[in-house]
Amino acid sequence: MDSLEFNKIAAGLLMGLLLAFGIGKLGNVLYGPQITEHAVEHAAGDTVAAADDHGETPAAAPVAEAVPIAALLAGADLANGEKQFRKCKSCHTIEAGGPNGQGPNLYGIVGSPQARSDSFNYSGVLADLGGTWTFEDLSLYITDPKAYAPGNKMVFKGIRDDRDRADLIAWLNTRSDAPLALPENAEPEDSMPGTQAPEAAVEEVPEAAAEEAGAAGTLLEEAEARDSADDPILVMIAAASVDDGRSVARKCRACHTFDEGGADRVGPNLWDVVDRDIADIEDFNYSKAMEAEEGAWTYHRLWTYLENPRADLPGGKMGFRGLRDEEDLAAVIAWMRTLSDAPSPLPGIE
Repeated sequence: MDSLEFNKIAAGLLMGLLLAFGIGKLGNVLYGPQITEHAVEHAAGDTVAAADDHGETPAAAPVAEAVPIAALLAGADLANGEKQFRKCKSCHTIEAGGPNGQGPNLYGIVGSPQARSDSFNYSGVLADLGGTWTFEDLSLYITDPKAYAPGNKMVFKGIRDDRDRADLIAWLNTRSDAPLALPENAEPEDSMPGTQAPEAAVEEVPEAAAEEAGAAGTLLEEAEARDSADDPILVMIAAASVDDGRSVARKCRACHTFDEGGADRVGPNLWDVVDRDIADIEDFNYSKAMEAEEGAWTYHRLWTYLENPRADLPGGKMGFRGLRDEEDLAAVIAWMRTLSDAPSPLPGIE
């Protein structure tokens, strides 16, 4: 056999081996088991099996324990409950025989049938509930209206704070011809709506301030009863807590004094400021923008200025950014109103 013949035979054998090896690899790719994926599935299976063998389950997120409404009602603060109802006033009335608004009148709601009013167009969800507004059901509903009755028309997101919600429900219970007995004979701290004095000692104020604090609830009822008292700002000021206003006003004491005859500081003394002419203290160095202002510090002007001083009076020297919370704003103005020997009346209310 010559060398040429040998080379031909060797090349053929080599080609055959290469073809056999290549076809095997190609077959594994096309038809062979998916080794990597199976290995992952097997490992996962081992993990689950191990958990099952030991009785283990994945840890669940802790669930907050609901506070019983009876325990919350036992220490209810009716003054705060009345304050919380301000969040509802844009849609509901609360006086006996009051009209429906965007939501139904709520006088006597505690213990009443759900969807009780024949004159209000309830959503189908609420109309079909067929239950009673017990303390417990009201608490669940006010916590999250959409979760309690999915699909209802209530746009309010709810009151998640347990104490505020309980205070509101206890106060709603007083707005009835026949208030229900509180669960487990719980007695609220306040027997009637009104302003609650803070536990901490506070500075002495004129006697007019104490009288105004006690009369806040009465002023609110009068405002609701008169057709002319439909100004929401005046109603909020009439309903506000003088004590809360005094507390909020501590933010202002670095720049202002509030006592009669008090000295001017960075800002002017604010005794008798309500209805006082703007920029009327002769010895105080007002900004040019403030000096150019005309008129008086009426309730409405105080409201817009204290809410956002820079927007209300561009160019003024007031560094305070303002009170954006309406309840704080109303309370401060209600307290400032008392800083006078003759507090200015609330138009249409007094």
